[in-house]
Amino acid sequence: MSSFSARADKTYYKDSETITYKTIDSLAEEIEVREYPASLAVMSKGNSDNGAFRLLFNYISGENKARSEIAMTSPVEVGNEQVASAKIAMTSPVEVTSKNTMMFFLPSQYNVDNAPVPSHPAVSLVEVPARKVAVIRYSGFNNDDKRQAHAETLLRTLKEQGYDIAGKPSYLGYDSPFTLPWNKRHEVIIPVK
Repeated sequence: MSSFSARADKTYYKDSETITYKTIDSLAEEIEVREYPASLAVMSKGNSDNGAFRLLFNYISGENKARSEIAMTSPVEVGNEQVASAKIAMTSPVEVTSKNTMMFFLPSQYNVDNAPVPSHPAVSLVEVPARKVAVIRYSGFNNDDKRQAHAETLLRTLKEQGYDIAGKPSYLGYDSPFTLPWNKRHEVIIPVK
């Protein structure tokens, strides 16, 4: 049974709005190629005082210039070095170079003109361009070794299928930290041409 549903032109995973995508190729069980439309996210690399997750959670909890609370969406993306900060009025661009970079995608009602402006200097609004990615999905416990093993499997499959790699792997997490491991959805994505 799928955890995805559609309501009024929005896509949901469980009870959270999620970014939409189109599956364009199925390469193996749990491996596919998807196209994502352009989207808006809030991003942080964190700092020594606060991790990226805490800074982003604070942003959606009202620590922004509009003091607006924003619904949590899924997935959360970690480690994408391919997305550059958008230069949006009153925000500070952040250079994306670390695997500690994290993004929360904003609900579809927001765009660059109406999204609350971050008030913390380590948090930025970013426009994520439309992209084509290969994805491997898995569940259970998750750590750096598991992400690396799944990334290697995905890279090997892409090479066997003749796909050109266009960037480095990132991790997508769909569930809260309190979800039981066997009910969690994890994905490693790699940009492809």
